Amino acid sequence: MKAPFSQIYTKKLGANILQIFIKQQNFLAGEVDLNEGVFYSIPRSNKNLFHLFHGAEGGLGINEEILLRTDFKMMKVKFCDKILTTSRLKWLNCGIVSPYCNKIVDKQIILKLSEINLKDVEKYNPTKEQVNLFERS
Repeated sequence: MKAPFSQIYTKKLGANILQIFIKQQNFLAGEVDLNEGVFYSIPRSNKNLFHLFHGAEGGLGINEEILLRTDFKMMKVKFCDKILTTSRLKWLNCGIVSPYCNKIVDKQIILKLSEINLKDVEKYNPTKEQVNLFERS
C-alpha cells in the first residue's frame, strides 16, 4: 500500500494528465503527462530564483516529494522566455535540498539554472535493470 503524500496532493485530469498541488498554499505546481513521462512545471521568472550557490546565477526549486514520489522521467520548466528541459534523476543527483522549509514553504530541491539542461542526463539513468529480490543471479 502506498503511503499518503505529506506535502502534495494530486488530481487526475482525464486518463493521462495528473495535476500536482502543494498542500501548504493549495498551489498548482505543475502537471505530469503520464503517457509521455514528462512533468511540466508552472512558469517561473527571476523572482522564483534561489540564490544558494556562491558565484552562480541562482537556481530553481521543485518540491522534494514531487521528485521522489511521482512517476516521470523528464521535466520541462518555462523560465522567463525559455523552456528548460532536464531529467528527474539529474535534478535529484545534482540538486541540493533547500535549507528554507517551514509550515509556509514546502521542502524543495534546488538545481542551478546552468544545470537545467539535457547535457549528460544519460549518466544519471540506471545502468542496468535492478535484480528482482527473489531472482537468483
